[in-house]
Amino acid sequence: MNITFRSIAVAAVAVMSLAACGSVSEPAAQGAAAVKAVVAPPAVIKGGEIVYCSDISAPPLEFYDKARKPQGADVEIGNAIARKLGVSPVWRNTKFASIVPTLVARQCDAILSQLYIKPEREKVVDFVPYMYSGQSILVPKGNPKKVGGLDESLCGLTVSTLISTTAATRIDGQSKKCEAAGRPAIKMNRFDQDIAALQELALGRSEAYATTSETAAYYIGQQPGTFEFAGGAFDKVKAGIAVRKGNTGLRDAISKAFDEIRSEGAYDQILTKWNLQVDKL
Repeated sequence: MNITFRSIAVAAVAVMSLAACGSVSEPAAQGAAAVKAVVAPPAVIKGGEIVYCSDISAPPLEFYDKARKPQGADVEIGNAIARKLGVSPVWRNTKFASIVPTLVARQCDAILSQLYIKPEREKVVDFVPYMYSGQSILVPKGNPKKVGGLDESLCGLTVSTLISTTAATRIDGQSKKCEAAGRPAIKMNRFDQDIAALQELALGRSEAYATTSETAAYYIGQQPGTFEFAGGAFDKVKAGIAVRKGNTGLRDAISKAFDEIRSEGAYDQILTKWNLQVDKL
């Protein structure tokens, strides 16, 4: 393992230590008191707050800074919506694999964690679309295994990815294609946090890392000369802010607040700040 990969691994462990479960509230002065409410959100767990479930381990969308304060594009969008609703945002760190059941169990009011809008999810939650997303393959700089993207070049390789994600589903599908063609299956190492999957690649225990294009771009930017994309992005889909099925009052309130921040230009500013213009709705 070279020095660059060692530094990545150390950094990954440090970030993981910050990502413990918990809830963080924005100061009231930045929430309800700062902007006149557009619509008072009905059917929230606690008056004066909107509780977001989010897997706060996926920069640049949501992650903890050194002071354990949530940061990222999703966080800024959620905070802006809360201000429009005249409430304080509360961020509840929730593992992605259990994020929908946590919402259904009324442990939060909404999911804001780049949750893809899929027919099976629309059966149990209602969505407010707010951005696009794609998937990518990340490899070490120089692409030593000559990975071409989501194709037969992955056959026989070890790929790290996140549990219960589109990337994991697509890698599993490609693995079946490998076997059907008489080639070795892909070995998948699944994790519940992006930073753990990245560490696996940094340590050389996997040869590729399948994740969202946004997360891949963030890690490339954070460690220039260490990682690169393999092939092009795939599976561009809409992501949505989710509320419990039938909670139309809150869904409509969030939708109206989102339209407000778009019309004012705040949405574009947030995406530009985090280099996510390609995901603009």
